[in-house]
Amino acid sequence: MDKNDFNRLLGSFVKARRLERKWSQSVLAARAGNNYQNISAIERGEVSPTLYWICEKLAPALETDPKEFISELFSYMAKERAGRK
Repeated sequence: MDKNDFNRLLGSFVKARRLERKWSQSVLAARAGNNYQNISAIERGEVSPTLYWICEKLAPALETDPKEFISELFSYMAKERAGRK
């Protein structure tokens, strides 16, 4: 998996989590201490957030333990990649 694939899958995972909660990008951004433009760029796979930001800001904003977030992210990525074969 290259960086672009990783960013795209991370973005779709974040978007799915946000939509499960019926939140707008602005709501998630406010909870993460960011702006909706950055959330939008992450969801489109254009931005690669740092591990620090994912664990300290994004996972808590999505009401998820960072360890659980990362585990679920990699499970999601594996399923998405398997579905393309």
